[in-house]
Amino acid sequence: MTPFAAPDVRFGASRRDRWRYLIFIGPITVTSVLTILAAVPPGGSFMLALVAAPLWLWSLCAWVAVLAIGELRRDLILVLAPPFIGALALVLAYSDIPMRTAFLVSESALVEYADSLPEGEKWTGAKERVGLFTIDGAQRRQGVTHLFTTGGGILEKCGFAYVSDGNLKDLDASTVNHITGDWYATCTDFD
Repeated sequence: MTPFAAPDVRFGASRRDRWRYLIFIGPITVTSVLTILAAVPPGGSFMLALVAAPLWLWSLCAWVAVLAIGELRRDLILVLAPPFIGALALVLAYSDIPMRTAFLVSESALVEYADSLPEGEKWTGAKERVGLFTIDGAQRRQGVTHLFTTGGGILEKCGFAYVSDGNLKDLDASTVNHITGDWYATCTDFD
């Protein structure tokens, strides 16, 4: 072979490479998807976070195995992809982008549901699927409509509030974050 010969270039991954990618990049991909899904309901999903926590450890162990095996360590995709995928998932989850995106997709269904509630009723507690969210409680009183979603922590109740007159003093919540228009994400801590 001459010093100026063209390198051996292969297009596409071999069957062995595909298995490597599946085994070593698959865990972080599954973990990242679960983490992003756990960030969709206001306050997060405690149960999905419990499932994702040990998967983060499993993903870390898979990545450390890549770093420990010399043959795998030479594959830049196996070395760089897991930390990049994990960091991207954590940034998305902590930036509220999944919750805001799911809300924007579901906004028309949430507005329709909120408008259908009778004024002054104390509490409606039936579980209903509205858009991408499961509403497990609703209340409409004094121009404020509370839609409580499944999710949140053990000692908190989270959901959405529609405040038509813009008077946030009527919201009885520990945290209130503006989403869009007259809609707010709320969480009430019970501890």
